[in-house]
Amino acid sequence: MYKDIKVLVVDDEKIVRDFFKRLLSLLGMDNMFAENGYKAIELVKNERFDLFFIDVRMPGLNGLDTYREIRKINPEAASVMITGYAVEEILEQAKREGVYSAIRKPFDINQIKDVIESRVIGLMEKVRGGEKNVFGKRSQEQNSYLR
Repeated sequence: MYKDIKVLVVDDEKIVRDFFKRLLSLLGMDNMFAENGYKAIELVKNERFDLFFIDVRMPGLNGLDTYREIRKINPEAASVMITGYAVEEILEQAKREGVYSAIRKPFDINQIKDVIESRVIGLMEKVRGGEKNVFGKRSQEQNSYLR
């Protein structure tokens, strides 16, 4: 369904990485994983990703700092912060800096799918000559493409 979309999930919890691995694989997406921000940055230096899911609170480099470093290397990819904590200030700062969305743990699978669909639509519009990172209303053609 989404075979041309490449996703990197950055989370220090193995159970979260395993959850995303199952979900993204079921959706047919190419996916990779990093257990911390430093490993994520190394992967981004060598691979091109369309979408990032980044945990806010991780040992070492936190999610916001990881996002900032990733954005320097791959500024066009959409990033989604994921968190199980009340970190409103960090999430607001992340959104001001360009993070596309935030998802709270425990995850709602439909919320994750909506974020993925929005990113696919943005990529389709970009390929068709639309503005960069446009996430507007879906046309009927786009809705049928996503099913």
